Amino acid sequence: MLKRTQTIATATDETADACALSRRSLLRLGLTGGAMLMGMPAFAAGDGKDGAPVAGGTLTIGADADPIGLDPTVVTAFSSADFIALIYSGLLRWNAKMEIEPDLAVSYEMPDEKTYIFKLRQGVKFHNGQDFTAEDVKYTFDRILDPATASHLRAQYSTVTAVTVVDPYTVKFELESADAAFLNYLATADDGAIVPKGVENLMTDPVGTGPFIFGSYQPNQQFTLNANPDYYEEGLPLLSTVVFRFYKDQSTLSSALRSKAIDMTWLKDPKVAALMSRTSPQLVSAPGQTSRTFPIWMNLKAAPFDDVRVRRALSLATDREACVQTVLSGSGKVGAMLPESHVGGYDGTGEMPYYKHDPEAAKKLLAEAGYPDGIDLGEYIVVAANALDVACAQILQQQWQAAGITVKLMPMETAPLLNHWSSGTWPTLLSVALSWTPDADAIFQYLVSDSKFGKAVGVSDDKLDAMIAEARSEVDTEKRAARNMEIQKHIAENAYILQVYQYPLRWEIWWDSIKGYEPLAANVRSFVRTAWRDE
Repeated sequence: MLKRTQTIATATDETADACALSRRSLLRLGLTGGAMLMGMPAFAAGDGKDGAPVAGGTLTIGADADPIGLDPTVVTAFSSADFIALIYSGLLRWNAKMEIEPDLAVSYEMPDEKTYIFKLRQGVKFHNGQDFTAEDVKYTFDRILDPATASHLRAQYSTVTAVTVVDPYTVKFELESADAAFLNYLATADDGAIVPKGVENLMTDPVGTGPFIFGSYQPNQQFTLNANPDYYEEGLPLLSTVVFRFYKDQSTLSSALRSKAIDMTWLKDPKVAALMSRTSPQLVSAPGQTSRTFPIWMNLKAAPFDDVRVRRALSLATDREACVQTVLSGSGKVGAMLPESHVGGYDGTGEMPYYKHDPEAAKKLLAEAGYPDGIDLGEYIVVAANALDVACAQILQQQWQAAGITVKLMPMETAPLLNHWSSGTWPTLLSVALSWTPDADAIFQYLVSDSKFGKAVGVSDDKLDAMIAEARSEVDTEKRAARNMEIQKHIAENAYILQVYQYPLRWEIWWDSIKGYEPLAANVRSFVRTAWRDE
């Protein structure tokens, strides 16, 4: 029997997936009290001389969308991620290099490939004064796995068969099989956030163990967080207050940054971000990792999308490269289900089934499906707040028309759009872009037959389900990459979704008076906890 005590370290991006850690025979973290994290010294505030951090002050962040709920177990909106990352903590977390490091856990052991035993940090309190123990970890994951909760995370933790409290500061996870994604999920803000046992109404009154405490929220105006005086990482946070101000379009967001009404924001359009950083040398610009894919979801439960010929026709009618050049000015790539940042990600250099732009072949397939004179697909719903998504939808509308396919564009606010998507109540076509995920499996889970979203979309494919499960249990990186590519080809062959392109989700930009901040490929602002003002 294999028995090791593991360091929680070095899962550098998706090319070194988390289960590579389980093949290392090293060692133990031996961390206590939050004073040391992976050799990083505790933070000590100074007076700003010689670059020493200064405690206090307010950081104002310009946000492009309000949070849609604050309970990490049930939230699906990317717009909630920043807030969850600062209010809650998980057993593990990502460092600035996207390596896994400890958070509420200080170490873990693997008696075998299907068992993880975590030792927990002691002396931690939730924001309501409640002590953090192993009972809270068990409660969090029991809640995720309970079908009644309807958590999208249930699919991601589907290999977990039991969570057991060994003692107040030790918790055991038992899995049904080796799981290459497990540690990655635990390290990700939404997916691994621990909630307190017995506390309700987390959607509107969040209670975590993170560096900041929920202060107040005025919808469409601002969201305020206050420093947690009992935070377990010594010397942090440095800021007293963090304020998110909401702006509904990129132009007002950009203007607010230029006028210094806000200290930090991120921009969706690479052209705008590049221009701002060139014209304002005091702005720090950090282009994101290519991690956002723009898919079109088809409701497969009814005609016409229950006919694969119609779905394939729509794929053939799409000129993906033209969309990349026109909408993104070449700053992206043709995409498949996975972005290139994931193991086995597709970067547009090869060929996927039905990716070739061929309007005549599309017309032929439609005729075979009983639509010789073309087809009106009705509404195509797209996020109104994302100008790039709307622009791409307009180009697609024109491309499809050339193949005899008609759609009516329906820009929609984010909250109702997500509700349609997650419940499967949209009529025909809908675009919800996928942002960074901790593991390739998190993206594939959207098309697993018995997952929340698989049921909503109407996917029912036993072969695909088996392929995804086999890839998740494959801990060899090269073999897993090959499996992931085959999965993407199978999805494209059946045209379960229509993928257009991939590109960086956000370009972060902030004034250089803000120090100690590190942007993450995960596109969440976890390192606000180490940020400070140098003014």
